Amino acid sequence: MVNNDIIQTIETRHGSFCGDKGGRVFRSPCIFLRETMTKKRVIAYIDGFNLFYSCLKGGDCKWLDLVKLCESYLRADQELVAVKYFSALVNSTVGDPTRTNRQKLYLSALAANPKIQIELGYFSVHPTKMPRAEDWTAGKIVPVDVIKTEEKGTDVNLAVHMVADAFQDKFDCAMLFSNDSDMSTAVKIVTQTCKKTVGLYIDRKAVSFKVLRDYATYVSRITPTRLKNNQLDAIICSSNQVIAKPEDW
Repeated sequence: MVNNDIIQTIETRHGSFCGDKGGRVFRSPCIFLRETMTKKRVIAYIDGFNLFYSCLKGGDCKWLDLVKLCESYLRADQELVAVKYFSALVNSTVGDPTRTNRQKLYLSALAANPKIQIELGYFSVHPTKMPRAEDWTAGKIVPVDVIKTEEKGTDVNLAVHMVADAFQDKFDCAMLFSNDSDMSTAVKIVTQTCKKTVGLYIDRKAVSFKVLRDYATYVSRITPTRLKNNQLDAIICSSNQVIAKPEDW
């Protein structure tokens, strides 16, 4: 990477102008140096459910443009090369029969941007026995039949991708949209072993876990204004379909 002090020295001694030399336009070396300077590569890693439940649920900013959101945090010397979004397909319920369709529309809208890479885990739904909350509080263990849903793969996939990308030198800085303390070991490896920068992006009201914050390079807050200013277009035309924002979003 070219040092700015070197460029300043060249400009001081030789100027930074364009001119004509023998009828041909020429440019000074420092201009070419500026044009070939490599920006720091940034990849964003987003835990979809963590972002939804911490920042978006119950609000009117669910139609979020993740690329625009990430780019709004960049410095002049940084370039967003990819956004990796980790989630799982939800199941519709009797109380919310269109939930799956809304999520699929959003995923399709995101996928229309070539910088977005979507990695899906899955939900495990199975019957099991668990104690009721009031019994547990009272010190009684009386198991009852329940249906348990568990999201599988999202946090593991995110951690593996971030560590693998760091070892393969695919980024200089990682933007981590998660407040999951399970990410702490992955963040530690990326910052301490791979010597990369990791920024932690969390809701403005969230309290970051100390074990995660201690390994991150910095913490940045997600505000309602930033969410509102970085929404997808209501109608998105991709290569093979037209995607419309759900009415209740």
